[in-house]
Order: sequence, then C-alpha cells, then structure tokens
Amino acid sequence: MNRIALLTLALAAAATSAIAIAQQATPAHGARHGHLDTNNDGAIDRAEAGKLPGLASRFDQFDTNHDGRLDAGERPHMRGGRHGGHGFDGIARLDKNGDGRIGRDEVAGDDRLSGKLAGEFGAIDANHDGYLVRSEAQAWHARMKPRRMADRARRLDERFAAADLDRDGKLSKLEVGEKMPRMEQGFAWMDGDRDGFLSRGELQSKHR
Repeated sequence: MNRIALLTLALAAAATSAIAIAQQATPAHGARHGHLDTNNDGAIDRAEAGKLPGLASRFDQFDTNHDGRLDAGERPHMRGGRHGGHGFDGIARLDKNGDGRIGRDEVAGDDRLSGKLAGEFGAIDANHDGYLVRSEAQAWHARMKPRRMADRARRLDERFAAADLDRDGKLSKLEVGEKMPRMEQGFAWMDGDRDGFLSRGELQSKHR
C-alpha cells in the first residue's frame, strides 16, 4: 500500500473516532429538554431534576407552589414569551395549582405580568367566572392589538421628534447616534433609499 493510501486511511480513522467521541460527550437534545420524567407522572421531582445540574440548582425557584415537583407550567422551557418567554402563553407559569386556569389570587405577584393581568382581569375574564383560561387570554390579546399598535406608533413618533434636532423631518446618522445610539450601527441597513437619512417610514419599518 502506498504512502497516500495509508495517509487517507489514517485520516478516515481519526475522523470516525472524533465523531464517536463527540456523540458520547454530547447529550441528546431530548435528554436535556425532556424525558426527565422517568416515572411518567407528568411532573419532574427533585431527584429527576438532578440529571440537569442547571435545573437542579434552581429547582426551588421554579417550584412556585412548593410541592417538590415541577409541573408543565413551572418548568423553565414551558415559559414562552415576551412576558417570560416567546408568546402570551407565558402566563401559564401563574397557574400555581396546575388546574388549567388562573384565579385572582394567582395574579397577586409583584412582577410585570402579574400586575398587568390583575389590572385587566375583569376585561379578560369574558364569562365572569373569576378565572382566566387560555382562550380568554388569547381573545383579549387579539382585542388589544390595535391599542398596542397605536401605542407603539405614538412612542415612535415621540422618539423621532426628539431625535430630529434640526426639525427637518428626517434623521441624520449624527442625530441617530446622539438620540438613538443602539440604532447607529444599523443605520445604513435601515436607510433603504441610501440618501444618508432615515425617514419616519424607514424607522417604522425597523419596528415591524
């Protein structure tokens, strides 16, 4: 066997060994984000959480009802959204007793989401039974969309006016750097017509 052939075989063997080691060292996605519930009781107890050190170290923080178990609403990967994760369903974490609904006593916390729900409880509770369920929360969120969009547009107008130092109806890179420093790096990207200024419309498109 010539030298080139031997070198090729050696490289192939090394690559195969590296892949095998990586597969052994890296836990499967499912092992990290599921399958901890070994007794299939729908919750993760302290012993089961011990398989993930990061989860075990914060077990008491996630165990909001202090029953020694993490149900679906308490597990960190279930907290989606802008209110604690990706989506309005982040309110699931407030369902302390896991009955699929949220009572007034469960929105008594001092965090932003609890405060918002407490203030809007009557408007969200469409059937006035004293509890919030997912369909009611989703319907309320949809009803509030026009108001949220109007509030966003108002705030954007206020920021634009404050940044438009020379009152010419457009923002130079200098003005953006002075009043909106976090947008300065993306100035050229947002400047769609490449005129060296950001119009109100170009700034609005950044927030869509």
